[in-house]
Amino acid sequence: MTKEEIHFFLDKEANFTFAKTMENIPHSWICRKNFSDNKFLKVMTFIQQNGYSDEFYSREYIYYDIGKYKYWVMTDDDGVDDSTAIINRAKI
Repeated sequence: MTKEEIHFFLDKEANFTFAKTMENIPHSWICRKNFSDNKFLKVMTFIQQNGYSDEFYSREYIYYDIGKYKYWVMTDDDGVDDSTAIINRAKI
């Protein structure tokens, strides 16, 4: 996928769900199981290869900014093989 396709997917195509259980840290998420593995893995990889590192609650994540939002990937110990991986989005 091109950079433009990644941006379109994250900004327009993906329907992010508000994280109701973490209202004190407003953000939304999408889950890998709701998309084709090929597309989700390409987006995950793009974020990890083109983003910047920052800490959140003593844990390091790779963030990628598009417009007024930042995106980051969360997986379990399986990394890219995690079938429940999520991509988060929060306002910058």
